[in-house]
Amino acid sequence: MQAVRFHEFGTPDVLRLEEVPLPAPGPGEVRVRVAATSFNAVDGNIRLGVMQGPFPVALPHVPGADLAGTVDALGEGVTGWAVGDRVVGFLPMVPDGASAEQVVAPAEVLAAAPTAVPLVDAAALPLVGLTAWQALFDHGGLVAGQRVLVVGAGGAVGGYAVQLAA
Repeated sequence: MQAVRFHEFGTPDVLRLEEVPLPAPGPGEVRVRVAATSFNAVDGNIRLGVMQGPFPVALPHVPGADLAGTVDALGEGVTGWAVGDRVVGFLPMVPDGASAEQVVAPAEVLAAAPTAVPLVDAAALPLVGLTAWQALFDHGGLVAGQRVLVVGAGGAVGGYAVQLAA
């Protein structure tokens, strides 16, 4: 299978399309045929090497934390998913990411993909959607009936925050 990887930290020029072995899901993992991934600021910072403290990736590394695709294999002990399920997910930052034809992900980081949105568009949801959710509900404690002001509603996270708050 093919994957985009980098063997050294740097600008986008370090990215290479390469042939790599097909990953096999281990216990608790799901293999996903990737429809799309998206790149966020954190992906660029990992590629630059400025995030080695919190995210010490090993080289070569496949970037891409956001994922949208279709389940094509299940590891031992995985329940709740079946081959053919459409999923989105926010992958852990240190292992290889979704810039590949297929990727292995912990089953618990996946969610059912929205049915009204093409998978290639749904790849833009995980990081920004999760950030908005955590800001509003986990950190902000927002509950039904409250009012909220979303400053920066024109950005990706802010746009999702407005929709979630409504």
